[in-house]
Amino acid sequence: MSRVKSDLKGKTDEEVLSLSDNRIKTLTGGGSKVVVTESKVTEYQTARTTFGDKVGNVAAEKDKLKQIVLERDKARDDLERLDGSIVDEINSKATEATDLLTTGFPLTTEKGTSEPVEQVANLSAATGDEPGEIDVNFDRVRSASGYEYQISAENPDSWTNAGASGKTSKFTFSNLTPGKKYWIRVRAFKGEEKGMWSNPVAATAPY
Repeated sequence: MSRVKSDLKGKTDEEVLSLSDNRIKTLTGGGSKVVVTESKVTEYQTARTTFGDKVGNVAAEKDKLKQIVLERDKARDDLERLDGSIVDEINSKATEATDLLTTGFPLTTEKGTSEPVEQVANLSAATGDEPGEIDVNFDRVRSASGYEYQISAENPDSWTNAGASGKTSKFTFSNLTPGKKYWIRVRAFKGEEKGMWSNPVAATAPY
């Protein structure tokens, strides 16, 4: 005895939409030799429409978030550039510590010492645009020249190096196993100096 099955689980959103569209077309177009209850087909159509709307909303929010992150990073670059320009002007006009401290800027550290690299804060992770992708965002660290990433499958006990990036405060992990949970952490570096690892966050790679 033959039977049909539901096979939407594990499919991508696009595959689910395509499959459900084809089934609705078959069930309502007279191609099926098995008549399904009309009210159930109508409910199925409504559920497909609702899911399609939600998929569109998610895609729009992802694009919006990426744009917001880019705009934030550019705004910070502009602010840091102007901050440095003002510092240069102050240093060209005064050398006494008592005068410099009145400007609201900190004095430079003594020669031979350096400011520690701060720990990355507000790390967040979300599913990426493609199967097996996870996107991370975080607050940029002042004076950092780049960031290092580590990833761990299933638990945050055993870490694997996952690459590095420049000053941008976002990173995409790709080629991960869809449906698998991963833990991620990041740290800033400046030359040979490295900050502490951030608190880890978890995300599941999408199908």
